[in-house]
Amino acid sequence: METDNGNDIGNDNDNDNENLSSSELPRHTPDNPYNYTSLQLAERKKALKDMTRDYPDLSFGWLEMAYDFYANTPQEEIKRIISEKLWEGPGKFSDVIH
Repeated sequence: METDNGNDIGNDNDNDNENLSSSELPRHTPDNPYNYTSLQLAERKKALKDMTRDYPDLSFGWLEMAYDFYANTPQEEIKRIISEKLWEGPGKFSDVIH
């Protein structure tokens, strides 16, 4: 391989962080907008895994949204939505499109 002052030329796989140990590399921290505890995150992960198995045709984003709504909405509000059948009519943003 050609060299330029002792450095390899044309190496597309250069790793500029070769001297860093794995403990020095910044790690990705998942978003946690609802400030779930570690136990709640584990429960959420299990629930989403089960939901993915039970509803394979729904996108993961929709499942996450449904779980987060259920987990963060008071049960009285959910019961009111169900009893008043609020999901059957036009949504609150339906008029925005027209």
